[in-house]
Amino acid sequence: MNRFHSSPHSCPSWSVDELLQDHIRTRERIEKLGPLPLSPLLKSTLWGLRLYVVFMIAVVVINIIKQAH
Repeated sequence: MNRFHSSPHSCPSWSVDELLQDHIRTRERIEKLGPLPLSPLLKSTLWGLRLYVVFMIAVVVINIIKQAH
């Protein structure tokens, strides 16, 4: 099946069933791959960002409390 059209204004002639089957096949292939393991550097970077977010939330809350008084 040719999925490329010669004219940008032409309507695709795919049926819903064809698109659904293609989606299901693609999803199955993606699920077989599974998640990639994270490197130690990436894990530590993510934890650093999490701690930074918690710290900044605390800073904002403290500033809001100080401004309210």
